[in-house]
Formats: sequence, structure tokens, C-alpha cells
Amino acid sequence: MSSLQFHLLNAFVVGSNPHSGNQASVVLFSDPQDKRFTDDVWMTAVARDFGFSETAYLVPINEDEGEWGFRWFTPEVEVNLCGHATLASSKVLFSLYPNLSKINFQTKFSGILTAVKVNEEEIQITLPGLSSKTLSTFGNSPTNSEEVGLLESAFGLSKGGILGYEENDFSGNRCLIVQLNEDVDVQSLKVDIKALVEVTGCAVITQVDTSESLRTGQLHINSRVFGPALGIDEDPVTGSFHAHLTGYYLLSSSTKYIPEQLLDTVTSPKELTVIGHQRSSRGGLLKCKVDKKDESKVKVVGSAFEFGRGTLNL
Repeated sequence: MSSLQFHLLNAFVVGSNPHSGNQASVVLFSDPQDKRFTDDVWMTAVARDFGFSETAYLVPINEDEGEWGFRWFTPEVEVNLCGHATLASSKVLFSLYPNLSKINFQTKFSGILTAVKVNEEEIQITLPGLSSKTLSTFGNSPTNSEEVGLLESAFGLSKGGILGYEENDFSGNRCLIVQLNEDVDVQSLKVDIKALVEVTGCAVITQVDTSESLRTGQLHINSRVFGPALGIDEDPVTGSFHAHLTGYYLLSSSTKYIPEQLLDTVTSPKELTVIGHQRSSRGGLLKCKVDKKDESKVKVVGSAFEFGRGTLNL
């Protein structure tokens, strides 16, 4: 069995801090016919060995044109989409193939994803957002007060800490977007994962930072992401969920959470840039905009730092 090259990166780092962001391993296949690329058991086991929230696997389709097959695995399951591992993979390929201006990833579940270099530090990846069908359901269902109480307990919140929540599907799991009161200190929350699982195995908590939004003219949001159903109690930084949050805030009834003074600066909420601050212990920074040509997609900009590489002999 031939050895494989791997790279270790932190993706969506904050400023110049290379120890922030979400960790990902990126495994490169040289042979398009390598059977390991279709071996789910093998890829799950390797992802478990790396121990990061996601491991990305890349197989060449047309290297000169920047076309690669692409899959993502947590230590437990394959997932439909992973933003930070996509950013990490883009960083690796742009480093190995400096003449490339664009990368096309052919994925199993999420269609073709693209990546382009913004500058020497930043890369823009295009990710699928929430569907218009899903977004149209937001705000139409009454909030379950019993579930709100259970969620407030799981997140360590006092009564009134949750303003509401919406439901969508992520990798076959019921996932909640939970809107928090702006007074909540998101970063300091002590979350009871066992209690959360009693309600859902997938949740993102989010809030708007009004003062920073008005200061910059961009929509600043805070978030944390929990995915025990995917084998990840808390994901340090999550590009895919920020693609979802961009549609949630800018294309659904949840525009009601955007400060009025900020809305007055644009003709439509979808013109705003969302600046995502993921308030995990590692921290992450993401810049998100609705794709003008296709509102079902979101352009996400971030930086990644490679901290290691080696050879996989499995």
C-alpha cells in the first residue's frame, strides 16, 4: 500500500494568532483509483487517529485545472459539508500548486465547491447555504416553551436568555439555530452536553453584537456550535454553519434581529457582510456574504495556518 501525504492546519484563525481556528487534517491521494478513497471504514478510522473534528480526503481529478474529489469525516461519521476543512484543503492546494487561481472540489453530497485566493493570507470558499424552502419556514412555527426551558437549562441560561429558535437538517440530524439575548456572555457559558442531547444532537447558539455592528457597518455575530450527534461535543470553528447563519440573518424572518440603524444603511439585508466570531476556547473569525449570482450559496473568507505535515503509512 502506497504512503499518503498529510497536512495539519488551523483554519479560520483570528488575526495573527496561529493557535486559533479549527484544526483539520488533509490527506492527499496521488492515485485517482486508490481504493482507500472509497473505503468509509478506513477513512473513519484514520480520522479517529488524527483526532480532529474533521479530516479531509482529496483525490486528483485534473490537477492542472485544480479539480479534486473531496470527502470529509469526523472521528465517527462522514459529513455532508465542512467549511473549515474546505478552507484548510484550499490552503494546502494553493501552496502546492501556486499557479492555480481557482480550485473546484467535487463532493459527494454538496455538489461542486470553489475556492479562490483573496490575497496572500485570505482564501474565499463558496459553500451552500440553507435552501429557500428551509428559510421560508423560519418564523412560521410557534416556539415550544418546554424545549426552550430545557435548552436554557442545558446552556446554563436564566429564563429569557433564549429569544427563539429555528430548526433545519444537517447531515440527517435535526439541528437548531438558537437565538440568544444580546446580554448573554456566549463565551463563558458552561454547556451540559448530556442535557442538550435530550433535546437535540446538533445546535448553534448565536447573537448579534449591536455596538460592533453599528461601529463597522457590518453585521457582527457571536456563536458556538455543538454537534454530539456527529461525534463532536463542541466544534471550535464552523464554516458550514456560518454559511447557514448568513442566510438565517439576511434572507429569512430573522432579519428582525438586525439593528434597525444598520438596516437603514442598505437597500436590502442581503447586501450586508456578516462577520462571524465563533466564541469557542480556540476562537475563529469568518467573513460571509450572500452570493449575488446565486443566493443559495455563501462566500466565506478566512485564513488558515499549516503547522505540520507528514506521511501516512496505513
